Amino acid sequence: MRVDELVRSLTRRPVALLLVALIGVLGAAYGWSSASTTYESRAVVLIIPPAGTAAGDQGGPAANPLVNLDYSISQLALTVSSQLQGDEVRTAVVAAGGDGVYSADTLSSDNAAVAQLTPLISLTASGPSAEGAQRAAAALVEQSSTQLAAIQTAANVPATSQARVVTSAAPTTGVAAGNAQVRAAGVTGLAAGFVALLALVALTPLLGGRAGSGRSAGTARARSGVSRADVRALLEDEWQRSGRNVPLTRAEARQAWRSAEARLEAAQRSGSRQIEAPRTVRHQGRG
Repeated sequence: MRVDELVRSLTRRPVALLLVALIGVLGAAYGWSSASTTYESRAVVLIIPPAGTAAGDQGGPAANPLVNLDYSISQLALTVSSQLQGDEVRTAVVAAGGDGVYSADTLSSDNAAVAQLTPLISLTASGPSAEGAQRAAAALVEQSSTQLAAIQTAANVPATSQARVVTSAAPTTGVAAGNAQVRAAGVTGLAAGFVALLALVALTPLLGGRAGSGRSAGTARARSGVSRADVRALLEDEWQRSGRNVPLTRAEARQAWRSAEARLEAAQRSGSRQIEAPRTVRHQGRG
């Protein structure tokens, strides 16, 4: 079946198309109801260097690690963010109430002229509830400090010379992330509608063939109810009697067929004797 014939066949079946649309709507409703909402909590930590320990450092900039931040500390923050991707950290986050999905990214300077890393690490954790997401973010903050200490201890850095983690922004209350339900409804609805449409397309030739066989089983009657064989026999008889040797044009043949069909139908409705059956002929005209 050609594409144009298939399209016409589908448009002649509004009930089937309505069923496809209904299946799509039901699929969208199922996707909406089955999608679970995910919550996210965010926090920011800062890696700071140790305070000055030289003799006489009782005050001034040397004793304040917050004014001694440099690019080396930014590199340490990047190392810590990489360390937070380990299985040990993921296990701790899940145990705190998260779903195991989280991120730890160092922040860059907003100044395009500088465009360098900062000692800040942005932490994001998700969970099935607002409280679970917040606890997961808090676990990430704790793991930042744990992993930083582990890195420095493994490098034999003395405790008095180790950098440490301070919380720059505490974990926020979990908020719903994105439009998970809308996406699930859209994807499921489109998939259900598409599958239903494919099924309708596959069944259309079968339905058409079944309808055609039904018409054949009905002795191939014309729309008026008159047998096509009777119409053809009448036309052959009239052609034989006319003695015409020139074939009819297509338009003339259609007109003759309609005229014969109408006369037979009128004869059937009136209850009169049916038009006499034609004699056997040797050659036939177009019908």
